[in-house]
Amino acid sequence: MFLSHILVASDLTDRSDRALLRALRLMPQDGRLTVLHVIASGLPPELAAEQQRAAESFLARRLQRVPPERAAGCGSIVLTGNVFSTIIAEAIARAADLIVIGKPGNHPYAELFAGTTAERVIRFSDRTVLMVKQSTREHYQRVLVAFDGSEGVVRAFQMALAIAPDAEFRIVHAWWSPHVTLGEIEAARQEIHDENKRLKELIADAARQTVTASGAAAKITIDLVENNPYMVVANQSSWADLLVMGTHSKGRLASTVSIGRLARHLLIESACDVLTSRP
Repeated sequence: MFLSHILVASDLTDRSDRALLRALRLMPQDGRLTVLHVIASGLPPELAAEQQRAAESFLARRLQRVPPERAAGCGSIVLTGNVFSTIIAEAIARAADLIVIGKPGNHPYAELFAGTTAERVIRFSDRTVLMVKQSTREHYQRVLVAFDGSEGVVRAFQMALAIAPDAEFRIVHAWWSPHVTLGEIEAARQEIHDENKRLKELIADAARQTVTASGAAAKITIDLVENNPYMVVANQSSWADLLVMGTHSKGRLASTVSIGRLARHLLIESACDVLTSRP
């Protein structure tokens, strides 16, 4: 997977400013970067026009920090409409490979995260989404991948290799032991062994294909852990400066527009940046 165009969704706050700085650091030498601000529809025309002028001026000043040799690939746009659907539509229209957003306002509980612009973009967009939480100091160096075998996490992992080709990757798959009768223990253990073998081969294959295509020099380790998946990932995320995961529940009743419980909590509670993708 190659990164050529980044769309930064900005609400003009300092949180979005951190997202822009990170996107500028990730922007390929010959790539493109577009900063998008969306004015909510329904404002009086005079107020909407005033906000349009102010936002355009603000973003133009922010882009002045781009080195002259890369400025030609950067631009900004201010639109009016439904915020999250406009972000998604512009990412598609502009063929963006990655959407970068700042973290939402302080939401200490996952339930309060539901319904925010960030949550809706992550839930509905078919593009990989990077939520920036930390100030940009350097390139990503330590990447934790919460691997569940889904198509979403494979896509997110491939993008992580593209944006952090020289990082140390720790790929973790954790699972609960099944509750079975004594007579079913051996069969259950064999099923888990076979599934873990399949997942390890899937991880290795995804890494091999992406590294070969991109020339990445990432160091990759794979850990399979029998424990509470949330506890495993939450404990190890303190090591990482980027957490990578798929977002959608794999439960029988899950729809393609649901965020799994584990992903929803980690999006809020992890201190590091989070890279996500839906199937």
